[in-house]
Amino acid sequence: MTDKNIESKGAQIDKLRELAEKETAWLEKNRRLYTEKKVRLEKLIEERSLNDSEVTLEERELSESIILYESRRSGMWDLAKQINHEERFSLEMKSSHQKGFD
Repeated sequence: MTDKNIESKGAQIDKLRELAEKETAWLEKNRRLYTEKKVRLEKLIEERSLNDSEVTLEERELSESIILYESRRSGMWDLAKQINHEERFSLEMKSSHQKGFD
């Protein structure tokens, strides 16, 4: 691999790390709110099952909010895996490039 390819891979990894940092900050910022919404939703579901009533607008909104948070959290795991993969590939590229100079 050329130096240019190695540099490009490094820039890609840096961008992924920056994205991961932003996403982690968002998840941390919203974690308490997510927990509160989840507890509230569970209470509403329990009340509804006891009263044999229909799903409320509040339940739907809470559910959507919870799904969004959980989806972003899951995406964060995928992003972390991608970063690890790219870092390993970059190390292999550097190693291969170094061997070419030996």
